[in-house]
Amino acid sequence: MNVDDFKVLLEFLGYIVRPFGVLVFGVAAGWLTARTIKLEGQAWQLSVAALLGLLAAFVLLGHWVPGGGTLGVFGLGAGAAVLFWGTLGIRKPKDDEEED
Repeated sequence: MNVDDFKVLLEFLGYIVRPFGVLVFGVAAGWLTARTIKLEGQAWQLSVAALLGLLAAFVLLGHWVPGGGTLGVFGLGAGAAVLFWGTLGIRKPKDDEEED
């Protein structure tokens, strides 16, 4: 096995592992965005910054990563995270006065 074959093998493994890593990154970015928007009601600047950061991640992935599959997997992960944690997973904490 020479060096060129080894590089081809590593490139192939990179193409297999990349979608899983991007999916995890998309879920994490979506979770962070949903958490910021749901829990920081008073700080609207932070919510806007989180949304712009998520959009910037889409733009940067689309520009620098070859192939549309990576951007699609990131979009699936981020969209699923925003939908799940934005509607179900994160609840605002209740005050003690409301429970009585």
